[in-house]
Amino acid sequence: MKKIICLLIILSCIACNNESNNREFMYDSPPQGKYIEWFGNNSLANELAMIGMYHFMNAEQEKATAFFEEAVKYDSSMFAPHVCLAEMSVDGSEKQKYHIAEAKKNVADNNETSKIFVSILDLKPDGYWGYFDSSGSIKLWREMHELEPRGNFIQQFYSLNIKDNKESISTITKFIENAKKEGDRYEHFLNNLGYKYMADGNMEEAKSSFEKYIDAYKVGYNPYDSTGEILNVFFVKDKGLLLLNMGPFNIETSVAIPFSLILKFSFSLLYIPVLSGNLNKLLLS
Repeated sequence: MKKIICLLIILSCIACNNESNNREFMYDSPPQGKYIEWFGNNSLANELAMIGMYHFMNAEQEKATAFFEEAVKYDSSMFAPHVCLAEMSVDGSEKQKYHIAEAKKNVADNNETSKIFVSILDLKPDGYWGYFDSSGSIKLWREMHELEPRGNFIQQFYSLNIKDNKESISTITKFIENAKKEGDRYEHFLNNLGYKYMADGNMEEAKSSFEKYIDAYKVGYNPYDSTGEILNVFFVKDKGLLLLNMGPFNIETSVAIPFSLILKFSFSLLYIPVLSGNLNKLLLS
């Protein structure tokens, strides 16, 4: 039953992707270069891995997991899907240990970029993306980017890992422009761009980026999730002072309160049991 459900999910996702791009998902081998060697010897496994990679880059982990797991069933010699599956597994779990071991075993005969990619799994997974944006990962992504600057997957995580927000924003913007010129996919970059603008305090540009993300990737669910986060911030920014003024703290000098504190307090206020009727009414508006 589980296999049937998984197959239905995969077929549904392929259909959605085909409809959104008005073409079949037929992935050829990448041009000559030093790319991460995702492809194996099974064309169906390659197809599944590429679709899985696309969902992974868009932070759609449920779909990514389904496609990657099917890919390695059809081609047990692949390493890259195992890296991503290890990333998405519970830290320290037997499942994660299995994927790490398979990735390291299978990459032995692949190129230098591929081996650096797998070496990410030797880091401590202390980032939001676990291994992929961990504290030591920027060095590895930079090395991969220097080896193959055209790699779209590499570009995503290289630019994401640049700590200086403005530099990261500039780099992501450049990658988007290049991808558009080459006819490559760029939707995932818009997601990262939005979060980088948020981190830099530019909420208007963040909102604009997420709106563009929805427009570019209408059939995905992550664009709507990301947009929901920025709209939540705008709600707090617009009504946060009012929330505090109407709540039990009765703060009158609200203009002097930093926005970061408003953001923290406003969410905690939602769970304080003694709330005024006016506040409850506001939250429902």
